[in-house]
Amino acid sequence: MKALKLFAPLLILLLLVVAAVLFLRYLGDRPPSDPQDLSSFATPETQPMAVVDPAHAFPAAKEAFSLSNSHMEVDQEWWYFNTHLIDEKNRRYTFMIAILKNGQVFGSLSLLDQETHIPFFAKTVVDVDPANRLVSAEWCSLQQPNPEAFEYDFTFEHDVAKIYLHLKANKLPLPVGGEGYIAMGESGKSYYYSLTNMSVEGFGEIRGAQAKFRGRGWMDRQWGIWEDRDFDQWHWYSIQLTNNVEIMIFDFRRNGKSITPLCEVVDADGNFRHNLKFNLRVLGHWKSPRTKKVWSSGWQIEIPELNAHLTVVPDMQNQEVTDALWEGGCRVSGTYEGHNVWGRSFYEARHRSW
Repeated sequence: MKALKLFAPLLILLLLVVAAVLFLRYLGDRPPSDPQDLSSFATPETQPMAVVDPAHAFPAAKEAFSLSNSHMEVDQEWWYFNTHLIDEKNRRYTFMIAILKNGQVFGSLSLLDQETHIPFFAKTVVDVDPANRLVSAEWCSLQQPNPEAFEYDFTFEHDVAKIYLHLKANKLPLPVGGEGYIAMGESGKSYYYSLTNMSVEGFGEIRGAQAKFRGRGWMDRQWGIWEDRDFDQWHWYSIQLTNNVEIMIFDFRRNGKSITPLCEVVDADGNFRHNLKFNLRVLGHWKSPRTKKVWSSGWQIEIPELNAHLTVVPDMQNQEVTDALWEGGCRVSGTYEGHNVWGRSFYEARHRSW
């Protein structure tokens, strides 16, 4: 009894310490009360980022992201990026642009606090200038100041918005599919590489309001030869989690059936996992009052090998760009390897228009 009385205070102290550790872990895993309140996610300096040495990149991936190179021999080629941004007044935005060598530019800008979406689309001349590491078109240009770095300057000048961004990779490029080469339907293939984790800084003016931006970005490079008629839809997700993991899902479909499903993962240390199996379930739909097109809206994604269960929900249902394209920001919540996670995503749906 004397021994029990002697050690009782120590036992109580130990139990209190264990309870405190478990409570702090719970707080760390708990999602924010507002699923869109992800200012820490949009602030790159709060995330542990690796030093990126392009010399260690997969050689073909380094070449893919060099604007000194273009693939004039193929018809299909594009430069794409998306961003999740926050300004100095904690206003939140999502913004993406794709420049297609065949003469198209499309973009999606969402002002989340105003629940406003602004689509951009133009058929124009796209100028590819490898000597100056520059791709330019109506409204916009993308330039690589240093040929040895995965860093890019972007300029966007439109009547509605003027946006100037600097994007810098925090991880080495992902060779999609393991070799940066994937099937696009039955009659063609595509080279495909991604920079899945980029710090973004910049400034601009949106509808007359000045702002300075910071946030997180994603960049894709694709080119190849394929026939669009081999499929009638594709669905694409770029998922960035606050545990510093990125997930890319690409699902081609014909007559409602998947024909080229892809799931790629980049872990917190920059290691790649390719061609993982996944299950995807649509949670709802939205009908556009403008085009009358019906788009899926909300998705449940399961990746059994990672014990991952994620829910992806659009920030706004109306992020339609054209009658063939829906593209916009989403919020993510769920579990990954048994831990609660949350984050941001872009979702792109392309429906047959040919």
